[in-house]
Amino acid sequence: MAKLFISSDDVLIKEVELNQERMTIGRRAHNNIVLDHRSVSGEHATITLLLDDAVLEDVGSTNGTVIHGQKVFRHKLGDGDLVTIGTFVLRFVAAHSKERPRQNGRIEVLNGAHVGKSMSLAKPLTTIGKPGVAVMAIAFAGGRYSVSRIDGENPAWINGKALDAAARILDDGDQINLAGTKMAFHIN
Repeated sequence: MAKLFISSDDVLIKEVELNQERMTIGRRAHNNIVLDHRSVSGEHATITLLLDDAVLEDVGSTNGTVIHGQKVFRHKLGDGDLVTIGTFVLRFVAAHSKERPRQNGRIEVLNGAHVGKSMSLAKPLTTIGKPGVAVMAIAFAGGRYSVSRIDGENPAWINGKALDAAARILDDGDQINLAGTKMAFHIN
């Protein structure tokens, strides 16, 4: 069964099974998935399940629905997609996903004031950076880690190539540069 892992401020707050043909998302209590924050419209979005497909649709929300940094109105969800609704990030895990046993990923800082420090990637979704400057999201889905750029005016790079809102799979040893901070991704 397909699921959503819902996080806010980098904290996993709930896991929801998509167990109905049509599920509503919004701030009001009558929704199937309630996201209680003023940045979420009363009736914000829906997810419709059709055979093996899940389609997310914004239903005219005030602040919009964003997937991998792009505002969407209708989108066929893929395994590992990151959906931003207000202050919440929803990671979609498809019903057919063959999640492998959890690997322990970490980011190691290679320069600057925090050189040598490591951050464990124990949550389904971790954001790194400073809003408005540069922010990236690292997600764990389908047994793999992926990274995407989600905010900021400064560039982000992975192995010397520009990082955008499209998620890229991370491999052990990948080099990330986020607004001048160099980091390495490692699997323990």
